[in-house]
Amino acid sequence: MTRASEELKSGREALLGGLAGGTCGRDFPERYTESVDQYFRRSLQDSPIGRSLFKEKCPVAFVAVGGYGRGDLCLHSDIDILILFGRKVPASAKDLTDEVFFPLWDLGLDLGYGVRTVADCVALARDDFQVLTSLLDARFLCGDSPLYLVLLAKMQDKVLRKRAPAFRHWIEDQARIREMTYGDASYLLEPNLKEGLGGLRDYHAMLWLGKVFFGLRVPRDLEYQGRLSTAEFQGLDADLELIGRTRNLLHFLTGRKNDRLSFEYQEKIAGMEGFRDWVHSAAVEQFMGRLHAAMASIKSLYRAFLRTHLPKGGPSPKEAVVDDLGPGLHLEGEALCFDGAMAVLTRSLLLMEIFEESCRLGYPLSMEARRLVREFSYLVDDAYRCAPEAVEGFLGISESPRGQPALDEMFETGFLDVFIPELGRTRDKVQFDAYHIYPVGRHVLQTVSCLKTIGQQGDILLTTIFEEIKDKRSLFAAALFHDIGKDGPEHALRGAWITRTILDRFDYPMKAGEDVLFLVRNHLLLAETATRRDLNDEKIVVQCARGIGSIERLKMLYLLTWADSRATGPRAWTDWIANLVRELFFKILHILERGELASADASRRMEATRLELRQRLSKDMDPDRVERIIENMPHRYLLERTSAEILRDVETALEMQSGAGGGVIDPFALTFRKDEAEDCWEITFAARDRPGLFADMAGVLALENINVLSAYIYTWRDGTALDIFRVTNPLDPLRTGEIWQRVQEDLQRVFSGRLPLGPRLEEKASRSVLDVQRKPAHPPEVGVDNRASDFFTVVEVFADDRIGLLYRITHTLFSLGLDIRIAKISTKGDQIADVFYVRDLEGQKVEDPGRVEEIRMALLHVLME
Repeated sequence: MTRASEELKSGREALLGGLAGGTCGRDFPERYTESVDQYFRRSLQDSPIGRSLFKEKCPVAFVAVGGYGRGDLCLHSDIDILILFGRKVPASAKDLTDEVFFPLWDLGLDLGYGVRTVADCVALARDDFQVLTSLLDARFLCGDSPLYLVLLAKMQDKVLRKRAPAFRHWIEDQARIREMTYGDASYLLEPNLKEGLGGLRDYHAMLWLGKVFFGLRVPRDLEYQGRLSTAEFQGLDADLELIGRTRNLLHFLTGRKNDRLSFEYQEKIAGMEGFRDWVHSAAVEQFMGRLHAAMASIKSLYRAFLRTHLPKGGPSPKEAVVDDLGPGLHLEGEALCFDGAMAVLTRSLLLMEIFEESCRLGYPLSMEARRLVREFSYLVDDAYRCAPEAVEGFLGISESPRGQPALDEMFETGFLDVFIPELGRTRDKVQFDAYHIYPVGRHVLQTVSCLKTIGQQGDILLTTIFEEIKDKRSLFAAALFHDIGKDGPEHALRGAWITRTILDRFDYPMKAGEDVLFLVRNHLLLAETATRRDLNDEKIVVQCARGIGSIERLKMLYLLTWADSRATGPRAWTDWIANLVRELFFKILHILERGELASADASRRMEATRLELRQRLSKDMDPDRVERIIENMPHRYLLERTSAEILRDVETALEMQSGAGGGVIDPFALTFRKDEAEDCWEITFAARDRPGLFADMAGVLALENINVLSAYIYTWRDGTALDIFRVTNPLDPLRTGEIWQRVQEDLQRVFSGRLPLGPRLEEKASRSVLDVQRKPAHPPEVGVDNRASDFFTVVEVFADDRIGLLYRITHTLFSLGLDIRIAKISTKGDQIADVFYVRDLEGQKVEDPGRVEEIRMALLHVLME
C-alpha cells in the first residue's frame, strides 16, 4: 500500500468513526473530498511515470469531474476523475492509471474515470450532454493547469455557445424522465434523495444551466449575480445540507451507494439527526416532514429559476389579457409579477389576487412574486382571513377546473399555511406506513386534483355523478379539509370540529356548511363499510342510508371516497375495492330513491331463485334430487348468491360428494375462476363441514403468497360446507395452473395430516424478505361488536401484516370455539384490517362480557407474538 493510499484509508476511517458517533455532519463532503484530492496530488507527485511525462514535455492534468468535481462526495459516491492529455494519449498512460487507480480499488472505492485528450472531451461533450454535465463540474486537482484552462476555453467556444438551447431542452426532458422513473421526492414517503424531483439533481441542473447561460463559476454566484436572493440562497444551502447529511447516513447504514430512503432506515436516521418523539408526533415523522419540506423548496426554487431566468419565449400574450389585470399586477414574459413591494404593502389583498389571476389566465408566479408572497405573508392576519374578498377568491380557486396550479403555488410558497393555519399544522404530517405515499398536506391537494380531473378518467359513472352535483364548491371544500384533523386522534371527528371553525370564519352558508361537515366527518364511511362489512346484510346498508340521508350527499360522498383513495396511493383503490364501494353506493342509492328504509320481499326473491334453479338443474338431473339439493340450501345462501353462481357451486358440491361416495377420507373439491371485472380469482371450496376449515384454506393459500380478499362460508343442511373465497392474483400470472394444482395438493396433505401448517408458515415467514421489519410497528387492535349485525358477532382485527397472519387469526378463532361465517380481509399496504362474522358452535352470538374479553385477549396475544 502506498503512502498516499495509507493516508486516504486512515482519513476515511476517521470520517466513518465520525458518522458512527454523530460528530461528522456538514463538513463531511468537504473533508472527504480534500482527502481524495490529497491522494491524487500525492500520487502524481510520487509517480515515476508522471515525472517522466513532464520531462518528455507531455503535459497531463488530473481533473475532478461530476459529483467529485462539485465537492459533493458522499461516503459511497463514485469518484469521478479525468486524466487529461493534450494532443494525444501516450502509451504510458495505462501504466499511470494502473499506478493511481489500483490502490483505490484495493480500498473498495468505486471509480468513474476517463483518459482523454482535450479534443476527445470537446467532441464527446458536444454529442453527449451526460458527458457535458460531468465536465461542467470540472475542477483542477494537479498536474498541468494550462491544459485544464485550454479545456475550459474550448468547451466554452465549441460547445456551450453553440449547444446551449439544445442543452436546456435536454435538461427539461431529463426532469420528465426522472419524474416517471423516481417520482416526486418532495412528496413520496420513500424518496430518492438524488434523482427524484426536489432531490439533489434539481440543484445540479440549476448549477449547470447557470454555468451554460450565465457563466456561473461557483454556486455562490447564484446569489452574487442576483439569480437568487440572499434568503433564497441561504435556505437552499440549509436544505442541501440536510439532504446531504441524510444521504451520507443512508450510505453509512446500508454500506453501499444508495439514494432511496426506504422505510427501514428512516427511524434510525431520524434519531441520528437528533429528532425525538413527541406526544402526537413520532421522531421519524418530524424528520420526514422536514426532509420533504427541504425537497419541496428545492423543486420550487428550480422551477421558478427556469421560468424567471430562462423563459421559453413564444408568442406574446394578447394585449387584452395584460389590460385585464387588476392594479398592482403585471405580466412579465411567462409569469405574473407584482408592480413592486410597495404595491403589496399598500394593498395586501394582492397576495390573494395574484393567485386568482394565475388561476384565471394560466400563468405562474414569477420568482420575484413568489419571494414577495413569502416575505409579506405576515400581512395575512385574522382580519385578512375573514375578509370576504379573500375568502371568495380562495374558494373560487379551489373549485375552478383550472385552479390546481394556483393551489399548488399557494402551498409551495406557504401562503396556504398562513391563510388557513389549521391546514399548515398538518402540512408535513407523515402517515408512516406503506399505504400512504404522500404527507397529509400534499395528499389533500392530490384529492382536490383528482376531483378536477374526473372528466379525464373515462369513467361514465364518475362523470355523470360529478355533473349532477349541484354544490360543487362544498365538495371541493370537503376535499381540502377532509384530513385536517390528522394532527390528533379520531381524525374524522376532530376534522369536522376544526372545519366548523374555518367555515364560521369564512361566513360559509349554513346549509352548505352542514354538507361540508358531514363529508369531512364521514369521508371514510363508504370505503370502510364496503371493505369491512357484509354488504348482503341489509341492516348495514339501511344504517348507511339513514346516516347519509340524501342522494346529493351520497353522490358527493362517493366522489370524495374515490378521490381520497386515489390520492392515498395505488393500493387504496384497487378494482376489488372500487367494485365493493360501487356496490354499496348503488344499494344505498336504491333505498334513498325509493324513499323508504325497508327491504324488498326476501321470500319472493328466494322463490324466484329456487324456480330458476329447478328449471336449469332439471335438464340434467332427476327432479327429486333437484328438490333435495335446493331444500338443503339455507336462506342466507339463496339470498346472497345469484342463480348463475349457485349453479357453479352445485357442480363443485356434487364433485365433492362423488369423492365421498368413493370412500375418500375428508373429501373436498376446489374450483378456480378468474374474475376479470374485479381483477381477482374466486375459489369455491366444498367439503364436509367441520370446525377449522377456513383456517386450513387460509394457511394453504398463504404458502403460495395468495392473499384472501373476502370469504363467505355457507353450510348446507346436509352438512356440506361451501366456502367462497375471493383472492388476489398469483404472483406468477403465467403459471396459475401449476399454482392452483399445488394449492389442491397442499390441501390434500393438510387433510391427511401430512402437512402441519403452523410450522410451515413459521418457516416461510422466518426466511422471507417480505417479513423484514421495514418500519415502526403499529400496536395491534381487536374489537368485538355485537351491534353491527343482528345475527353475528363481528370481530375486527387491525395489525401489521406478516406471512401466515390470517391463518393464525382464524386458527385462534377456531380454537376458541367460534364458527366463521363471513370474512372481509383488507390489507392496506403493510397493515391488515380483517373483519370476521362469527357465531359460537351452537349458532348463537357471543354476548357474554367475559367471553368477549377472552376472544379479544387471545387474539391480541397472537398478534403480538
